[in-house]
Amino acid sequence: MEFKSLLAGTVLATTFLFHAPALSDTPPAPEADQAIAFYDRQKIDISNLRDFYNGLLMSDAMIHADAMFDAETKWRLTLRQMIGAGSRHHIARSAYQLSLMGVPKDEITAIFAPNYVETLQDPRLKAAFTFIDKISHYPITVSADLHALLRRNYTDRQISELMQLGAINNASATHDAVLPIVTDQETLDWATANLSSVGWTPGPNAASSSAEQRTNPFVGQVLSQSVAEIDATWQREDLGAVDPTFATDWVNYITGYDVPEMTFDGDRDGIEEPFDAAPTTVLEWEAEGARAANLPSGNSKAFDVAAYDYAYFQSASAIDSTVPYSDRNRFDTYWPRQAAFGTLAMDAYILQTERTFDHDEVWSIFFVYQLASGCVHCQAHGAFGIFDYTEDEYFQDEIPPEDLPGLISYIQSLLDFERSEAVTPAMKAAMRLARDAARLPSRVTAAHIEELRRHYTDREIQEIMAIIVVNAWLSSSMQSMATVTDQLSMSWAIRHLGPKGWKPGVHTGLPSEQRPYHMSQFFDKLFADMATGKVPDAASDWTGLVIPLATDQDGDGVEDAFDGFPTDASRWADTDRDGTEDRLDSDIDGDGLENDLELASGTFPYKADSDGDGISDAEERSASTNPLDPRDY
Repeated sequence: MEFKSLLAGTVLATTFLFHAPALSDTPPAPEADQAIAFYDRQKIDISNLRDFYNGLLMSDAMIHADAMFDAETKWRLTLRQMIGAGSRHHIARSAYQLSLMGVPKDEITAIFAPNYVETLQDPRLKAAFTFIDKISHYPITVSADLHALLRRNYTDRQISELMQLGAINNASATHDAVLPIVTDQETLDWATANLSSVGWTPGPNAASSSAEQRTNPFVGQVLSQSVAEIDATWQREDLGAVDPTFATDWVNYITGYDVPEMTFDGDRDGIEEPFDAAPTTVLEWEAEGARAANLPSGNSKAFDVAAYDYAYFQSASAIDSTVPYSDRNRFDTYWPRQAAFGTLAMDAYILQTERTFDHDEVWSIFFVYQLASGCVHCQAHGAFGIFDYTEDEYFQDEIPPEDLPGLISYIQSLLDFERSEAVTPAMKAAMRLARDAARLPSRVTAAHIEELRRHYTDREIQEIMAIIVVNAWLSSSMQSMATVTDQLSMSWAIRHLGPKGWKPGVHTGLPSEQRPYHMSQFFDKLFADMATGKVPDAASDWTGLVIPLATDQDGDGVEDAFDGFPTDASRWADTDRDGTEDRLDSDIDGDGLENDLELASGTFPYKADSDGDGISDAEERSASTNPLDPRDY
């Protein structure tokens, strides 16, 4: 679409991989641990959680398809993000995908240069890559100024798509960091032949045995086919339609693992029958001897706790910015529904369902991950989530006064779980993996997995992995948007974590930005509506704002609500709906101020009310108030 060919001719020779800098307060993993090889990793690949992994694949396929950004541009952005994240598997996959799309090799290798973004001439493309560079290193550093930069170049719907691309990529890169994905032979051969000049090597993504080798890539025509399968049966405009599904078993196509297709759970204990040793008994799922068979070899050294122990939680601090946040809830509102179906399915599957772990354990792992990631919104949700789901276990959802201090003390102790007497050795092993995957993913080594195997079966470890992957998507997404946390979670966290030094950061916003529900309340409302015969609009209810239906008459990947030409697949960009395409319009947002004047004065040419205070930029200019400050009107 409109971004194709922007990079043609932008070539820069480079001879090394561009890596994200290690966070200064986070020491790397010991060299001895970095040398430990992963073993039997295919047994704990999250692909064995079929429903969860299908959600991840669906999000991946749909967010990388043509939409407001064309697919080629999104794969260029993905390659840059994976280089920054150091994910060798996804570097190879993204570069190979671009090659299959006809991008010349020199343009692909140019993306590896550390100063690549500075070489870009197109200001819109440069803004997108600036955002991607930021979130590939540490999403918490996304600022209001970066929002402003994006809004000078894109509509909110485009920015939302860019943010979800980055979030889904972050989830995939985290999975690769925690359990290095064995790269399929086809992609491996191409990358070895074409990326050696920029320092790429297979690293830990090379198969150690034929049993580990994946058989097929999820690139090229396979991606196109997967999106076509979804569109063949999914009614985008029908809120009551069955969620989109794949016709092909992509899990086994990609992994070659022959994961059983049957995911029936007859006893409704959260464990699929292929992994349930007692499929008719709710309280029994683990096969006899599973834990003993899972232990590391006898000569495996114990996990070196001291080498990994560091102050991973830091209270939120102000992010330097010259403008305040404005209308950030619009990014949430304009989530592309295509990506949201898969990501929300992952979220619900892992965080809203008790499986091998109870809710309080799941949310404890979640909380520790987010303490390390720096996502204050997620920290508030995680702390309140432990409390909320524990409360659900009591009669009439009420924790007795005598039990409450102990629960609060336990939640507070997770800010330094290593020294908490309330945390079991098994949970500490899971929390160490979550902490390091969130703070500096390259710290995760096979030593973490071996320590987990001292306490958990493969099926339980799969679930821990899945929790972490969902967390990576959530933290990246919420940090990118600077999401305003619902009042219930935020007030609870301020009251109970504040005394320990916790601060709300940028996630306390204006009342107009406030989410109406905590997720537990949201799901209660959702199920209540369904039980009374209503067809809920989950996306609108979650944000408290009306989200347009995802109808796309001309099939160009842009929903009609955001398409200035909904019956013309060759064009869509007309922000002010005046019949003139944005590229030909001297006043894109129709506020009476020409684009050049808005760029010169710092307001957003794609937004008639840059600060979201209800007063247009033109009116504020006439009144001599600041159109970039919602407090001045």
